[in-house]
Amino acid sequence: MAYGLMTDFIFDVGDGVGEFLSDDDKAQFTPLNLEEIVEKYVDERNLLNVVFLKKQIRNYIKSHMGPEGLEYVHPPFGQDTSFVEDYFEGDLYTFLTQVLTLLDVELKARRRNIFSRLAGRG
Repeated sequence: MAYGLMTDFIFDVGDGVGEFLSDDDKAQFTPLNLEEIVEKYVDERNLLNVVFLKKQIRNYIKSHMGPEGLEYVHPPFGQDTSFVEDYFEGDLYTFLTQVLTLLDVELKARRRNIFSRLAGRG
């Protein structure tokens, strides 16, 4: 699947904001913000996965930017995953560029941490 990592990430976003919960469960649920969702996503995966996710997002933006903005194309945005504009300010393009920025921040922090540990051991 061309956008498998993106689909996986979008489902993680849905879980983070409670999109897939019943109305009763949503009332008691505290949604995560985008920074927390991205941090949790990176915590649960390896850095190579994050690099490929970034590549898929950039490819999606490049391939599906139309005159009226970024289009929802299935996959990764199907009936269950076209909710991001309901929870985050801006359109799909804004959301995905914010995700790219947050992924960059996480990658830089983790690379720095890895190099610090390696330098301390050497």
